[in-house]
Amino acid sequence: MKTFLDAWLLEAPMGLSQELAGTVKLVPLDAWAEPKDSFCFQVELQGGLQGSFWVATDAEAMARLFVAARVTVDEQDRQRDAGLWQSILRQIAERVAKSLTRSSGTATSVVAIREAQRPLGISTAYEMRFGETAVRVAFFEETKSMAEKKTSENQPAASMPKRGMELLLDVELEASLRFGSKEMPLSEVLELGPGDVVQLERHISDPVDLIVGDKIVARGEVVLVNGNFGLRVTEVAEPKKSLESIRCLF
Repeated sequence: MKTFLDAWLLEAPMGLSQELAGTVKLVPLDAWAEPKDSFCFQVELQGGLQGSFWVATDAEAMARLFVAARVTVDEQDRQRDAGLWQSILRQIAERVAKSLTRSSGTATSVVAIREAQRPLGISTAYEMRFGETAVRVAFFEETKSMAEKKTSENQPAASMPKRGMELLLDVELEASLRFGSKEMPLSEVLELGPGDVVQLERHISDPVDLIVGDKIVARGEVVLVNGNFGLRVTEVAEPKKSLESIRCLF
């Protein structure tokens, strides 16, 4: 059975083009750069495909997109734009669910779409292009087909041998904090000098990421500990995802 993301990437360009009355393309990106302000909506699914699917977008870029598509005529209104985007996402999500139902023969339905916090873990990043307007968008999926769920329930979970786990626990890993990021043209990088300030694409109140390998394993707030920087953890990834972060180093 297709994943929800697979079906989304096929159906979303057509659905978006209809909703915005113009051609919309989805172009893959190498990575998701956290914007200053973002919308993140969680699509809850049940039936043939069960679980959640998240869509995160740059809120400021979405406001520009709505103006370009003549959905709105004035500047950014976050509450209004969130409502418009949620309505469009519902139309697309239901379109995708119907597509999955047709292809699998088992009904998948959209239970709810709500604004939610972006989950930890690896995202799939794209750029949504409408004419000259571009909006970064990231997708996160945690779904299982009904068949996969039944199989996992009927079979004992595979576990790492105790001795193997003990050996891994002694491995030292390098962890780093990511305060934010910014895309810069090479010309600007070459012009940097002492005293220059580079503004990161993350608000000062947003949590920072704890990175192991190339994956986020926790988030939190920066604190001082005996004159050194520290991290007070507020979110952690699931144990399975943490192990995946370790695995990527070997």
